[in-house]
Amino acid sequence: MKLLHEKRGGCRGKRKAKGISRYVWGGLMVFLPWLTTNALALTLGQSIDLALGNNPSWKADRLREKLTRSQKIAAWGSYLPSLAVSETYINTNNPLTAFGILLNEGIVSQSTLSNINNLDNPSYTQTFGFATTLSETIYNGGNRFYGSQAAAHREARAKELSNWKRQTLIFDVTRAYLGVLLADRRVDVVEADLRASEVDAKTAHDQWARGTMLRSDYLRAKVHATRLGVLLLKARRDATLSRLSLSRLLGRKVLPEERLEIPVRFSDTAPALLKELAAKGEPALVDQALRERPDYRAVAQEVEIRDRQVHQALSGFLPQVTAQGIYNEYNQGLSAWGKQSYTAIGQVSWNLLNGLSDLEGRQQARLRLRMALYKKEDLTRSLRYEVSRSLTTAMVARESIRADHQAVLQAREALHIVRARYRAGLAGVVRLLRAEARYHDIRLQELSDNYRLEESMANLLWVTGGLHRNLPIFD
Repeated sequence: MKLLHEKRGGCRGKRKAKGISRYVWGGLMVFLPWLTTNALALTLGQSIDLALGNNPSWKADRLREKLTRSQKIAAWGSYLPSLAVSETYINTNNPLTAFGILLNEGIVSQSTLSNINNLDNPSYTQTFGFATTLSETIYNGGNRFYGSQAAAHREARAKELSNWKRQTLIFDVTRAYLGVLLADRRVDVVEADLRASEVDAKTAHDQWARGTMLRSDYLRAKVHATRLGVLLLKARRDATLSRLSLSRLLGRKVLPEERLEIPVRFSDTAPALLKELAAKGEPALVDQALRERPDYRAVAQEVEIRDRQVHQALSGFLPQVTAQGIYNEYNQGLSAWGKQSYTAIGQVSWNLLNGLSDLEGRQQARLRLRMALYKKEDLTRSLRYEVSRSLTTAMVARESIRADHQAVLQAREALHIVRARYRAGLAGVVRLLRAEARYHDIRLQELSDNYRLEESMANLLWVTGGLHRNLPIFD
């Protein structure tokens, strides 16, 4: 009996353990989808960080910046003197070379000079020669000075272009991220409308079966549901393409089931920030863009580079002054010090004619300078247009959202009334379809205007040079 009781108790314990594990697994199955969804949630700030860390074009610009820094260091290094050290070994029976070796080694004797046969037919003579040469360009018409300044401006230009690339990447990611959210919302809207339309089509079928509705009206309701099904396919296609566009910028795939968090702070801050920028006025925003836009500052640096190159091209018409010091030591072997000699050379050279190279080089430098000035003028005009367009688009989108909100409320209430009358047989299917189409279009228009406001807000910050990762709207 005791054994039987123990067995029953053991079975009861196992059943209890299974019951507990069933509850645990059930809780996990409920909690796991929520955990997975939130683990895959991607914020706008995280998307920007991913793009800045993975985008190859941005990485290439950073490397170009390092390259120009190295070129600047090399250009300023041309002011340093050059020092060369060499060790040579010579073994020859050439009369002239052999006699020179003896002179350098300081071992020419009277017997060497008196014996003509030894001078004409010397034996093999060897020497080890050590030489140190120190050279310095004292003046070269300003070529080094203007070349070094041009290299410094190239580095500054590369930094500005890199900064502009960074801001452009942030704007592209923001626009693509908002585009994914818009596409997902459109899918949700069309799905909801499709479900309602299918219910209405079923109701129309029942009424047609009872003989209270014409077949044409029933078919019209069915066609409307089919049309919404096609729109749903297009909306899902757009959602897939928008995720692919975002994936290209981020450097990793954005999965279809991956949830993107709505940038609440960005959406809530956009109207107030737009109001603040609009209060400054368009001229002030243009002036801000002329000061802050990195690409505009890069063009200004390019003008400075071309100006320095014009002065650098003038150096070919001016003289060049160089100095050189040479130390030599010659010996028959490496075990002892040999005869030492010192040479100092100063040289002034002036290239009076080298064809048309210097003249045409200076002319080409002047043409490049004019091209840079025209490029700066064109960018200034383009910048004024971009600021005006972005500000106007944002203001129109803000006003459109206010009207859309009221229109959605009105269309929703009208659709609710028409659907209730339709199900009661007091309204025709044509009227219902019109109410559904109006409500559908207004909801999509509201989504589009919301996206347009947020996108134009980011665009306005971008064109004025104020779109940075550390802005509070990306937190």
